[in-house]
Amino acid sequence: MRLEMKSFFKRFVCCFIAFYIAIMITFKLIFMICLVPSVSMENTLKAGDILIGTRFDRENIKRYDLMAFEMPDHPSQLYIKRVMGLPGETIVVKDGRVYADGKKLRSDFVKGTMNSSGDGVYHVPEGHYFMMGDNRNNSFDSRFWKHKYVSVDAMKCHAHLRVYPFKRITNHL
Repeated sequence: MRLEMKSFFKRFVCCFIAFYIAIMITFKLIFMICLVPSVSMENTLKAGDILIGTRFDRENIKRYDLMAFEMPDHPSQLYIKRVMGLPGETIVVKDGRVYADGKKLRSDFVKGTMNSSGDGVYHVPEGHYFMMGDNRNNSFDSRFWKHKYVSVDAMKCHAHLRVYPFKRITNHL
């Protein structure tokens, strides 16, 4: 009986270690957990929300995607913003509206009416993106950074799923 218990315990510990290693590899290579640090993405995301994103689709970035990335001016800081400008585009921010190559972009996710702070013309270099927060009047984003554009290499994950708070779990980000 004692030998069986020892054998069971040994198998349990081996299974636990294998499971732990599998989870660590999965979150190192495939998924990423992100904490929303500020109100810059309200009403879509709120400060304190926890998201799960995928690392493997960073090469397939589209306009309006929510991305976690290294902030160009401070690479040790992770930001979460919405992709508004794609590589090679000219972005115009004027009178509370955003245009890409002359086409007015969606704004149904924007919190409130955007003020004119940050108005300007931005030429997005190849391999880079122009990022904005949904809470435009309270977002430190591409309009205000010294290095305005986020390189594809700085993109860490594509945010897909809010897992906390539990009452707001959704994959509609």
